[in-house]
Amino acid sequence: MTAFSIAGLSSGIDTTSVISQLMTLAAGPQTALKTQLSTVQSKLSAYQTINSVVAAAQTAAAALANADTWNATTTASSDSSVVASSTTSAVPGSSTTFDVVRLATAQISTIDASGSVVASPPDGIDVVDGSGNSHHITITDGTAAAVASAINAAKLGVRASVVNTDAGQKLQFTATTSGAAGSFQINGLTSTPTNLTTAQDAQIRVGDPAAGGYTVSSSSNTFSGAIAGVTFSVSKLATGVTLSTASDASSISDATKAMVTAVNTALSTIKQATAQGAILNSDNTLNQLAQKMLGLVSSGTSSGGTYSTAGVSLDSNGQLTFDPTKFASAYASDPAGTTSMVQTSLAGAMSTLADGASNTTSGSLAALITSDNGQVTTLNKQISDWDTRLADQKQSLESRYAAMESALSKLKSQSTYLTSVFASMTNTTSTSSSS
Repeated sequence: MTAFSIAGLSSGIDTTSVISQLMTLAAGPQTALKTQLSTVQSKLSAYQTINSVVAAAQTAAAALANADTWNATTTASSDSSVVASSTTSAVPGSSTTFDVVRLATAQISTIDASGSVVASPPDGIDVVDGSGNSHHITITDGTAAAVASAINAAKLGVRASVVNTDAGQKLQFTATTSGAAGSFQINGLTSTPTNLTTAQDAQIRVGDPAAGGYTVSSSSNTFSGAIAGVTFSVSKLATGVTLSTASDASSISDATKAMVTAVNTALSTIKQATAQGAILNSDNTLNQLAQKMLGLVSSGTSSGGTYSTAGVSLDSNGQLTFDPTKFASAYASDPAGTTSMVQTSLAGAMSTLADGASNTTSGSLAALITSDNGQVTTLNKQISDWDTRLADQKQSLESRYAAMESALSKLKSQSTYLTSVFASMTNTTSTSSSS
């Protein structure tokens, strides 16, 4: 530990200031490393930002290149108040007309709840489900409340509740699911429950089943699989309802716009980062990537087609533009040709190009990020090593100057003593001469 001292007390020199200046000079190499680290970290951050937007462009392009995007269809109902529909992969251009002949209902039954509702409480009750399976339930007593509690605890697809009506209490049983499969029967009660609503499936009918037509049933009012790729729900009885399917050009147009927007974001981010005076000024990898993205659009298809016919083009600012009206017109007049042009030639190629840059294992941007991360690690290690070296150097300087001050203090003490001795000798001599 350095001995306690007051800087410059003996020498008159501000040793603290001297040491501070010497340490500032000694820390020059570390300061240079810190400046270098800041620059590398700024470059790393810029590369990471660009990698993120290029990856987003790749995702959007891959989505547009995906066949599912182009196979999307929509379904329209001739009477939306009767049938609401959705579709995932139906064949476009098809239609089906049917009658809604029955809606799905859940069974509801009741019995009077005055007094005991169980014929023999010790024997319990039995619930028979829609499949004919019997489930025995033990009860504590024959009251309506005890029966309701026991049935609800059994979780057999039947809910029970005690209802206070104008005519007195009723014990009500309700199936938890609609359709014939949700029907039930309860045995062991004092009376047979009255069915207020009978369990039944929803049903649609196409033509006359007796003359080649058919019916389709569903346990709920939603039908899935009756028409390939189409899900629809019925809400009331009706005749002559038509469902028709068509290609979902709107969603395809939206996917094309999404890719154009994502690519533009990537291009503008690269342009900003590589501008004069920017942290990645004139970065060759980034400039080449931007040029290739723009080149994909400007060069058109391998067969000489131009993407502008499908609504995708370039403006004077180096950005992509999208005209949904032109796309809709092109797709309506030539679905196959437009699909090939946009899905394969443009989106497929853009996805491949963006993946070559942003892929986490093999992308060119990933390589730059990995390299800069390595530099950051190395520089931090060197800066840390300098911390130790500078701390040792400062301690050495403080020890040396403390020793110097101590030595000077001793010399001053000796000088004061000698001066006192000489003064005493001089005074003695003077006194002897006077005598």
